[in-house]
Amino acid sequence: MSRSYRHTTIIKDKNNKSMKKYANKKVRHTDDIPNGKAYKKCFESYDISDYRWIWTKEQAIDEWRQAEAGIGYTWLLKHFKNLEEYLAYWRRCVKRK
Repeated sequence: MSRSYRHTTIIKDKNNKSMKKYANKKVRHTDDIPNGKAYKKCFESYDISDYRWIWTKEQAIDEWRQAEAGIGYTWLLKHFKNLEEYLAYWRRCVKRK
């Protein structure tokens, strides 16, 4: 098993079905597709799932504190028992490969 880890705290959207549907609809309703590869010119492929965001450890801790205070993110208290378990989830999503 690899002991490497991610050096950036960026999370990418892997599967955005609504954008895939929109791209497919746009390609189907285009009349000028001369060959099989020309559909790539109708819709940029990186627009389909190119959403990324940065989630730092400080943000994760702030989210937990807000959930404890009842301000927001109250669903965290239902899914995680304590802050350590939530930070383990953060590490699994962000730092570990």
